[in-house]
Amino acid sequence: MILDEKHAALANVSREISRIAAGGGTFQDITKTPDFRAFTPAPTDCRLRDEGSTKTQEERGPFGRWLLRQPEEGARGALIKAAKADRGFPRDGAPDAVRARLNSFGAEGDMFEAVDDAELDWASF
Repeated sequence: MILDEKHAALANVSREISRIAAGGGTFQDITKTPDFRAFTPAPTDCRLRDEGSTKTQEERGPFGRWLLRQPEEGARGALIKAAKADRGFPRDGAPDAVRARLNSFGAEGDMFEAVDDAELDWASF
């Protein structure tokens, strides 16, 4: 029993060393340098912009209105329901205005996390 455990431990160590050495399960000859000539980077995609988003802030529209158009599901569901029920919700406001409105009502941390998540989605357009 002890011998089987030692063999299993040795096999685990050997597998981990092979993984770290990027040997694909076999040990590599470290005296030879790897050949990177086969690696060629992919060409840049001309459709991507440098700033990472595809629309400007004017094209995206206000954050508050975008948020109200989202489906009431997932982690943002409670935030969107509260926003639709609130007459003073900053419809033309930025994410900071929404956070300020939530802060004035003493909202919990989950609501602020939902705003952070929604802001990332809104800014990615």
